[in-house]
Amino acid sequence: MKLYLCEKPSQARDISRVLGARQKSDGCLKGDDTVVTWCFGHLLEMAPPDAYDAALKRWRFDTLPITPQAWKLEIKKDARKQFKIIQQLLKQSTDVVIATDADREGETIAREILERCRWRSPVSRLWLSALDDASIRKALNNILPGSKTKPLYFAGLGRARADWLVGMNLTRAYTLIGQQRGHQGVLSVG
Repeated sequence: MKLYLCEKPSQARDISRVLGARQKSDGCLKGDDTVVTWCFGHLLEMAPPDAYDAALKRWRFDTLPITPQAWKLEIKKDARKQFKIIQQLLKQSTDVVIATDADREGETIAREILERCRWRSPVSRLWLSALDDASIRKALNNILPGSKTKPLYFAGLGRARADWLVGMNLTRAYTLIGQQRGHQGVLSVG
C-alpha cells in the first residue's frame, strides 16, 4: 500500500480526489492500494526542559543554559488519535509519499512523524504549490525521490532546536532577572 502523508485535511481531500481515493475512513481516505492521511500541522512538539530532567521544572539561574544531549519530541495531546492512525497506516504501507506543503515546515512535519515511527522503507516527495487538479496531476507525474528534499527537514530541525534553545534559556533568564527587580509574570523571548 502507498501512503500519502498530507499536512492538513483539506490538502488530503484535494489530493485524494485526483488519486481516486474516495472511501472515507477514520483519519484517512482510501482507494485501490492507496491511502491518503493527514496531520493537523505539527503533531509532535519539542519536549519541555523538565522532560529531560525533573530538576528543570523549577526555574533557577544555576540550571542555565539548558542544552539537551539528545532531543525529545512529544505527541501533542490533541493530536494523539491522528498520530496513532498514521502510525497504524505506516505499519500497513510499503511506500510513503510526503505530500505536505512544499517548504521547510511541511518537510519537517512529515519527517518528524516518520522518524518517530521508525519508518525505514522508501520515501518519495510530492512537490506541489497549488491544489487544483491540473497541478496535482502534474506533480503526481513528477514525484521526487525523498533524498532530494530531506535537506529541508534538517533545516527545519535546526530552526526548531535553535528556537527552543533561545526561547527556553532566554525566557527563563529574563524572567528571573525581572523577578529580582520586582516584575511579576513571564518575560517571553523567542
